[in-house]
Amino acid sequence: MSIASEPTITIGPAKAQDPEAIAALLVPYVKLKIVLPRSAADIRNCLPNFLVARVNGHDVIGSVALRDFSDGLQEIRSLVVHEDYAGKGLGTKLVEAAIAMARQREAKKVFTLTVRPRLFLRLGFVMAPMSDFPEKVWSDCRACPKRDCCDEVALVMPLQKP
Repeated sequence: MSIASEPTITIGPAKAQDPEAIAALLVPYVKLKIVLPRSAADIRNCLPNFLVARVNGHDVIGSVALRDFSDGLQEIRSLVVHEDYAGKGLGTKLVEAAIAMARQREAKKVFTLTVRPRLFLRLGFVMAPMSDFPEKVWSDCRACPKRDCCDEVALVMPLQKP
């Protein structure tokens, strides 16, 4: 009789072979209109901005990305967790890792637009008006299918030096 061990989950930078797996993870969330679509090619072009969660060092089971809006502002985006691992704190760990990466990049604050604010509020983000992020609205929101009836909220977290 063998005893199954708990899987080991690690979070780290995305690798060259990960864009297709990340894009596949996004699909169910895109269908639910929780995240914006991203192609594997788009992900590949911004791969240094992605962190992934791996199970036992192999399969990608979660991802998150940062986007630099200059002046010390970074957006947390493309946060997804495979359904088999949802509700187990992995989303929180991915956001915390993204915040740590933003700090390494000397960001002054991070923000996100989401339909699921609870996780971010628990981590210390606060509500903010969309008008605080005109670059985001101009670059992504104008092409969004929900543009005229947006159900997302903006949340922001100032980053102090640790």
